[in-house]
Amino acid sequence: MASTQPAREKTGVVAAYLRAVAAQSGAAPATYPPPRGKRYPGSRRWPLRWPGPGAPPLGPAGVDRLSALLLGYAPRRLELITNAAFAAMSGKPAASPEQARMLPAWFTSRRAVPSGGAFHAAELYVVWAGTAELPAGVYHHDPVHHALELLRPGDPGAALDRLLGAAGPEPRHALVVTCRVFKNAGKYRAFGYQLAMMDSGVLLGQLAGSPLAGPLHLAADPRTAEDLLGLAGELETVVAVVELPVSRCGGGAGVSPPPSDAVPPTPVGLDGDRHNLAAADPAVTALHRAVRAGARPVPRGPSTDAVAPPTPAGSGPSPSAGSPSVALPPPAAPSRAAAAHRASANDLAPGLTVAQLAGILAYAGGRRPGGALAELTGHPHHPALWCLVSRVDGLAPGAYRYDRDRHLLCPSTAHDGAPGRVHNPLDAAMSTAGASLFVVAEGQPPIDRLDPLALRDLYLRTGAAVQLAALAAQTVGAATRPMGGFGVGAATALLGLPAGAVPLLQLLVGVPRPRAGSLAVAFTEGSADA
Repeated sequence: MASTQPAREKTGVVAAYLRAVAAQSGAAPATYPPPRGKRYPGSRRWPLRWPGPGAPPLGPAGVDRLSALLLGYAPRRLELITNAAFAAMSGKPAASPEQARMLPAWFTSRRAVPSGGAFHAAELYVVWAGTAELPAGVYHHDPVHHALELLRPGDPGAALDRLLGAAGPEPRHALVVTCRVFKNAGKYRAFGYQLAMMDSGVLLGQLAGSPLAGPLHLAADPRTAEDLLGLAGELETVVAVVELPVSRCGGGAGVSPPPSDAVPPTPVGLDGDRHNLAAADPAVTALHRAVRAGARPVPRGPSTDAVAPPTPAGSGPSPSAGSPSVALPPPAAPSRAAAAHRASANDLAPGLTVAQLAGILAYAGGRRPGGALAELTGHPHHPALWCLVSRVDGLAPGAYRYDRDRHLLCPSTAHDGAPGRVHNPLDAAMSTAGASLFVVAEGQPPIDRLDPLALRDLYLRTGAAVQLAALAAQTVGAATRPMGGFGVGAATALLGLPAGAVPLLQLLVGVPRPRAGSLAVAFTEGSADA
């Protein structure tokens, strides 16, 4: 009996958190502190080059490749661009009316997906082995000014070995992705933890698709990484480390002194996080503590580009009688250039085809990705994809589950094939004439019996699926609109989900349609990765 007690305590923490989310009302608080960006005033800064009209193209090696990676794959949105950068990238005067309309008066860092709140909870840190252009050390990326802030000088190789396990003889750089767990809790309360982790997963899906990315680690010990970065772990925790082999970044590592023992400088921008932590639901703080205590380092040697293993059989529903599965056309590989245009659509129009839907499902479901993406999509508990089809050329309306192993759409027991009988649970707020995809937690154990670390990783993988769907949609000429707020009960009934399955996030899918009066600015990445 004693041996089962720790497991029961862990799952009890998860169940208590899920009850707290279910119990909160849908209305947002009347007032809450605005999320702020994080910076390290007084630290030494290395501005990175912006591409843009008239600017020299970014080079194929070293810091220019790092700059292209951070510009093309890090969280950014028009609101986080500085005045000078806006002028350089758009070719418009610094005092143009468009700039005045789009840029806020207060400092923040915003995201494009998956929520309308647009305040990204992730932070990026660069652990650099040292090149001729950038000394070895640990840096924080300031996305607003596209600069690196030095936190700790010196060779970080030994610290990475402690964190991830020893690698081969070749030096390695790394990106460390953290989540400010309570950044958005003032608005979203208990649900803010789930949303913050999904947002971090969105960023992981983006980063892992870069040709520079090596192995991706979700289970790295956050306490070791927090010490390396000088983080306040109760506010900000490490969710993943993405290795960047020196050979892929270009340039060899130079001879660098050992890392400094100096304490990293004190950051600013976390006052709102502290306020939200003090007012947080006890179930959220208990879950966060349990996650930090449960993670362990995972030693790995030199990596190979693994292929995602198959999804366990038998986890989906039985096909509806008289409704055979639908074989989907072969998907095309998503274009790397899509990463520069990853934004949810303002509006969605009819005209989605079954070939477009097939490409989105294959990439988001983990059928095609390998390498760094395999860590996100190849896990046995990777969430499943379900569809509510309203109007897709070449596909009957109804509810389906995507079988990634066979690349099929399997009609669920809720499928009746009658046009007009399947409705979006969000009709009152937003609807699409195409399809609604749902990222669903299913299989064993059910979500309320997961341990805290497994729940966190489920949310991260959900966010990654969202981002992969967005990138694939961009490639095939479609568009997605992720939505975190929807009727879970209505979606469960419409999809005909098996017992214990829980829809986590909805993506509206259709053909992009511009909205009159919205500003469109063409950015040029100048990236050698495109």
